[in-house]
Amino acid sequence: MFFETLKSYTFLILPWFLLGIILTFLVEKYLHPKILKSLTGKFNFIEIAIVVVLGMLSPLSIMAFLPVAGELAEWGVPAAVLFSFFIAERAYDLQSFFIISSLLGIKLAILSVVVILTSLLVSAYSLKNEKVIFRAKEKRKKEAFWKRQLKTLLIVIVGIILGALLKTLIPKNYFGQLSGGKLSGIITSLIIGFSLYLGPILGNYPVAKAFSDLGMSGAGILTFLTISPILNFVIILLFSSSVGFKKTLKAVLVYSITGLILVIFVSSFL
Repeated sequence: MFFETLKSYTFLILPWFLLGIILTFLVEKYLHPKILKSLTGKFNFIEIAIVVVLGMLSPLSIMAFLPVAGELAEWGVPAAVLFSFFIAERAYDLQSFFIISSLLGIKLAILSVVVILTSLLVSAYSLKNEKVIFRAKEKRKKEAFWKRQLKTLLIVIVGIILGALLKTLIPKNYFGQLSGGKLSGIITSLIIGFSLYLGPILGNYPVAKAFSDLGMSGAGILTFLTISPILNFVIILLFSSSVGFKKTLKAVLVYSITGLILVIFVSSFL
């Protein structure tokens, strides 16, 4: 079962990942840096929407770019805008829709976009009047494009292996009883998602597929896909080290509460 699951997850994910590398190269080279530079920081609805959408489609990695956030701010992008951009970048990825559709179906892929986009808009708006300052860090060079893609690929491979292991080793009946209900699935996802960190968001998707195969409810899967990427102890610590704990906690809580309300509402469509 392990090797069959490994093969299945690999063929469902890697073709979209390779396509995403091409799209990522084009977006990074031609699109979002120029648009970000043009933002004024007035943080009206249009600018918030642009920041959120750009972050969701961004090929950047917060692990690589948070240490040089101060330098990115020298573009003229206000820190609150940049912070919202980084949150959105963590919540979604350029390849996400295609991979989720392939693994879990287009309905779940569409609902995850709706929940994440709405939660990000509300979270970004909550920062509108906040004074965000990125703390100075030791300067590090931005990693080369292909080096970042290789690291992400390794994370995806780890996620595929972990997903295959979970599906093989965890008793299906036990896990289904633990997370098969709407509320129990949400609670289980929140606990696992807060504790489990797999780096770039793409590493979460094969794990979500394994949970689905093991009997987790649709509400639980949607929670893992949408809320767990932000409500995670590593991510909270990562952002806190750059912008402070209070501002990070506010943004994470606003995002998570909005997402939970939406998950409970839209899960009736699953």
